[in-house]
Amino acid sequence: MAENIIKKGTSNYWHGIHSVKGQLFLTATRLLHQPRLMQVKRKETIIMLEDVKTVETVNNMLGKIPIPNGLRVTTYDDEVFQFVVNRRKNWLKKIENAMSELSGETVGR
Repeated sequence: MAENIIKKGTSNYWHGIHSVKGQLFLTATRLLHQPRLMQVKRKETIIMLEDVKTVETVNNMLGKIPIPNGLRVTTYDDEVFQFVVNRRKNWLKKIENAMSELSGETVGR
């Protein structure tokens, strides 16, 4: 990956009913989930930050117990991506900062 990485970490991406283990990367222009080998879904998931409508923290459920480790990204096309991450508030802040910097650059052009 030739882009500068703002943040990276282990992550599970919920693809339907499957949890796809891998790495989540945040760059200045996109979120990228790279699955580990031997996963059901082997293709990278790429979300361009300019397409993101909302980013929010959510709780994932372990049976009836809510676990505060979810991050939900919704695009303007109403496509929803849900991830399990560590330090989700930090991820949220970094993504929002990257989005605001990106929109600032777009406005200035």
